[in-house]
Amino acid sequence: MKIQATDLLAAIRDENFEQQTFKVTSTKLKKDPRTALKDVFDYLQTALKQTAVVEANVTIRKDVVLRFQTNVINLPYSYPNKIEQLTEPETDYEVQLYAIFEAEEINPSHLRIDLMGSVANFLAGDADVFQNINDWVALQFEKLDAGKEKKK
Repeated sequence: MKIQATDLLAAIRDENFEQQTFKVTSTKLKKDPRTALKDVFDYLQTALKQTAVVEANVTIRKDVVLRFQTNVINLPYSYPNKIEQLTEPETDYEVQLYAIFEAEEINPSHLRIDLMGSVANFLAGDADVFQNINDWVALQFEKLDAGKEKKK
């Protein structure tokens, strides 16, 4: 799946993209991320068949949010000017799936974003993409728990 940078930026700036919010407890996510995120993955699979610009927000706690966003670069939608600076306007880019973890204790910027895989591979049910997500979510909780221990 490809998208032109100008189309991506227009969708982000106009907030004209598919998005849905979910609530999942940290206990369920720590135990088995893939099962806990099944509804999120189902939503993404369905939405990505209609459009390339999609976001799923997963509220874990009031101060901890997990997001899945499609993008052409590893920046959240909240940085459209940076995305514009780092892309060529009329160029087609491969659409990727990124995971974003927002929490005060995660790191000094309170945000972690990483590539999980291509949208094409995600839609194809590629086990590596789902394993990347599982491992990545587990790692973020390890960091979060370690950050809390340091504060004590």
